[in-house]
Amino acid sequence: MKQCGMFVPRVRSLGGLDFNSLQSIIRVACNYSPEVPRWQNPWIRTNLMDLLHDIQSHLAEVAADPAGKVLDGRLLEKFDGQVTESISETERDALIRQLAELLPILQQDPTPATTLIQVSVRPTSYTFSRVLEIRPPVDLQAGLKAPSPPINLVTLALLEKAAFSRSDAGIVAGKPDVVAALIELWLSTSDTAVAQRANEVFLGLLTADDDDQPPVTAAYNQSLMWRRVFRDKDIYGSIYRICSLSNAGQKGQLSKRDKTVAQARLLDLLAKIDCESIRLSQITEVESQYGVTDGGLLEFAALKMVEYEDDVLMHMTLLDFFAELLKPNHSLVQAVEISDRDPCASEALRFLMTKGLHSRTLSYYLDSTKHNSLDLTYLYSRAANYLATYASFYPSHFLHSPTIAEKTMVRLSEVLGTMSPGRWAQGLTPKHDLHVLASLPGLALLPRPAFASPLFVLPAKPPNADVLQTLATVFHGPRNQGLSDESVQSNGDSLQGATARALYFLYMEHNPTLWQEVVKAAETVALKEAALAAIALMKAVITANWDPLPTDVDDDRSELPTEAQLAEKCHSSQHLPPTGLLAILTPPAMEAVFPYLLRPAQTFSNLVGGGKGDVESAAYRVAAAKFDLLISLKPRLQEVAQETSQLEDVVAVVNRRLALGVLGGNSDVGGNVGTLEL
Repeated sequence: MKQCGMFVPRVRSLGGLDFNSLQSIIRVACNYSPEVPRWQNPWIRTNLMDLLHDIQSHLAEVAADPAGKVLDGRLLEKFDGQVTESISETERDALIRQLAELLPILQQDPTPATTLIQVSVRPTSYTFSRVLEIRPPVDLQAGLKAPSPPINLVTLALLEKAAFSRSDAGIVAGKPDVVAALIELWLSTSDTAVAQRANEVFLGLLTADDDDQPPVTAAYNQSLMWRRVFRDKDIYGSIYRICSLSNAGQKGQLSKRDKTVAQARLLDLLAKIDCESIRLSQITEVESQYGVTDGGLLEFAALKMVEYEDDVLMHMTLLDFFAELLKPNHSLVQAVEISDRDPCASEALRFLMTKGLHSRTLSYYLDSTKHNSLDLTYLYSRAANYLATYASFYPSHFLHSPTIAEKTMVRLSEVLGTMSPGRWAQGLTPKHDLHVLASLPGLALLPRPAFASPLFVLPAKPPNADVLQTLATVFHGPRNQGLSDESVQSNGDSLQGATARALYFLYMEHNPTLWQEVVKAAETVALKEAALAAIALMKAVITANWDPLPTDVDDDRSELPTEAQLAEKCHSSQHLPPTGLLAILTPPAMEAVFPYLLRPAQTFSNLVGGGKGDVESAAYRVAAAKFDLLISLKPRLQEVAQETSQLEDVVAVVNRRLALGVLGGNSDVGGNVGTLEL
């Protein structure tokens, strides 16, 4: 046994020696103490110093012959992040200084040296002030402009240190040449790794905060870095110049292809920094040169920059940008509250609407016949995602836009209603339309006198994973509540919970064999995705966040049916179960779901080859999902059982099943493989 770099004599017989005693012997042999940091351990310290000495000696040899002596990558790789955490700051500074002196004269691939610098400055204790103290001084501008990705990356690693403090970011803002070089590198480099790191560093500098100050949002544009980017004519203008197609291919400018790459990078950043600085005009002299007359960088990027009619790929990118722009920078709860109070409270949504981009984007989904069929091949899914994002984050606005809501229902009914059972069985599902349906506010899915709900068109048979996942999303209700959440719910959550409950029972009225088909799908382990989706649907209903319906038509939620009306539509003589768990404990769900949950999991151990490989993995994943569902079921059953003794036997049976583990004590079921019934 080799431990700590030395050989410990083999213990032939432990006899009465326990593990702790053996560990103590090894610690003594290695001069190791758990209370002493590893880099202060004499033996480890000695080895670290030997390694550091070898590296510094090797770097000195390379410096003496920068063209002939090749960097030893394996040696430098030994000095990893864990090792650099263990050396003193003086030793770290000496190593970085030696590397900084070597890079300007190195005549070979600098990657091993630049990687070592990045590893050395990685600790948070290495601040930007330490970067400024490196001698010879680091030329950040030259490092950003160098035609070498390794040099670019190490420069970005050093510059990133300024992003952890607003005061350090202000120091960078005081270096306009560095800021200009950073923006040019980010937008112009052909190396995707460098572009991604430059994006991260630039965004970090824009959003830098001091630890002792609260985070800011709109106040970001008051920082020195924001003012440098948006109030410096040359730097602000460089963003327009690099991304505009008006000068593509001219001397000193990027080609059209490279400019579209720069445009995509700019759109990606703008979706993350929604604030006044990008929405409002900053320097009209610059903006007017590129056709911007009533806005700032956001208007340029969304309206003027992209020639979407001639470039379908950039058109796809633009639609994705609009969808990202709709997503609020705060939680979903806040977004719902804002949209309920003011349906057009979002500045992003207001911008998209006033510029005609909202209706133009939706038309690729709602009015597809008006567009080129080839373009729709690429744009239909993007427009569907935009509609799903809009309906999900701004449900009140969607419901108060009758034309959009009606066209959406018509479109979903057309697509889903014309699907044949064979296409559902083969998995040829309209995924994008199902995504739209799952994202709609529940009220939009309730049946109206003029049309039936497209939700009821979704088939329970044959089993289809996408359909089952869609039903799980719709039936679960609002997702910001936890088990036994006693916090005050917003009106929006209460409405969603009541609507989800109504939709569940109405769907059951149209598809009374739902749970029998769901259990069949869960037992068809050969169709893993459908089986997992079936179990997810069971869990979604059992853990559903439901609320009661109004008791009379004068209720504030009069758009919902009353409890009596729902019971009548479902041909029930009494009120329907108030929770998802009680719905599962009620026929017809109980006869199908509970026997399935209590049965042992299926395996393929008797198949040819022993059932190993992917098939066995699928079986275990399904069994694990089923077991996880039982774990979620147990506390909810116990909570209900406290109110009625009739469930005590059910709780006891569930406990016994859980005690048997994931496979339920049956690891050799044989060829008990579910088959698909069309």
